[in-house]
Amino acid sequence: MHALRLLVLLLCIAAPRAQKPAGKKSLQLPEFTPVAAPSPKALAGKQYFWFTIYPDMVVKFDPETDQIVHRVKLAGGMFWRSQLTHDRKRLLVVTNRQRAIEVVDLTTGELAGEHLFTEEGMILRVRSVRECPGGVHWLVHTDRVKKEIDRYSFEPSEWLLYDSANRKVVQKLKKLPDALDRNARLSPDGTCWLQQKDGDLLFLDARTFEERNRIALKTPRFFGAGAIRLGSIDLYDRRDPKRALMIFTTTDPIESRRTNWGLVELDLEHHKLGKVVEWGPSKLSWSMRVSYTKRIAATMGRGRGKARQLATYDLDTGKLIKEAFYEFRPRRSLVAIAPDASKLYVGVAGNDFEVFDGRTLERLPSVELDGEISGRIHVVDG
Repeated sequence: MHALRLLVLLLCIAAPRAQKPAGKKSLQLPEFTPVAAPSPKALAGKQYFWFTIYPDMVVKFDPETDQIVHRVKLAGGMFWRSQLTHDRKRLLVVTNRQRAIEVVDLTTGELAGEHLFTEEGMILRVRSVRECPGGVHWLVHTDRVKKEIDRYSFEPSEWLLYDSANRKVVQKLKKLPDALDRNARLSPDGTCWLQQKDGDLLFLDARTFEERNRIALKTPRFFGAGAIRLGSIDLYDRRDPKRALMIFTTTDPIESRRTNWGLVELDLEHHKLGKVVEWGPSKLSWSMRVSYTKRIAATMGRGRGKARQLATYDLDTGKLIKEAFYEFRPRRSLVAIAPDASKLYVGVAGNDFEVFDGRTLERLPSVELDGEISGRIHVVDG
């Protein structure tokens, strides 16, 4: 018995130890030349609305005249979704039964290319596209359906790292890096990612997603103060590479069930928190639209019976400027505000814009188009 135990012990010592599996290689994005957002000075010029209308058009709309001034017919037929690039010069539109991404050049108003996504033995459906730093590479989310002999079977979805210049897939991923999965955005100068995590604003390496700097937002500014929670609205329109002026919310230090809002300055160059101004109880809304030149916000808010509120706010003070209540058709929402804040536009679920005077909130004549309006209204420099 003792001899048997000794033999087993010797065999265990002599046996080679199992190697630990190599760690999963993290995504490293390709080298790139930074591409910046438009200059803040361009806000002083004319701007247009770009959006899609059924069945297969991208249109340029002048909010001064309420007329379509240019049309781009998509080569792949009906669109599914659109994404504005970081430099705001191109629109990436999913078409061709969700098999292709078409590039619309917003400067020339022409199609600049079509990128088809295929895989042997598979049916691919493009769900979304994320632009990588530099604008050449994209992260394309695809659903995959395998063609069996007698049926179709659903396979796990994939993210494709796609080189749009050479029209080839560089790498396949099962999921996005955590930073991108948590809605990291490119910085205005296009050199790094900005991500809110654990209450702070992180500056991440553009290729490796490693943290380089951070701005502390969760640290109380005074005893009892709540953390600063940044919204999505920067009054510099995410154009200034050195600074941001963000709308934020925070917990009221006295009434903990109340949320306050205000403005906070961020020094993006030196990674510091600047001046913080609280306005009082929050008026933020999921449908808020902002005129950056006038610093006026418009919202569609709470109801009063069958009517819903339209309101405008001064974003220098947070004060209500004007409110009115109207009844709307089902599924209608506030979709745009004119760049000079002169008009508000309510749309969705129809081929028309309901238009309201930006100062008085009185109804103006509706604008009817020759196709149903769909997707986000992109405001682009002229």
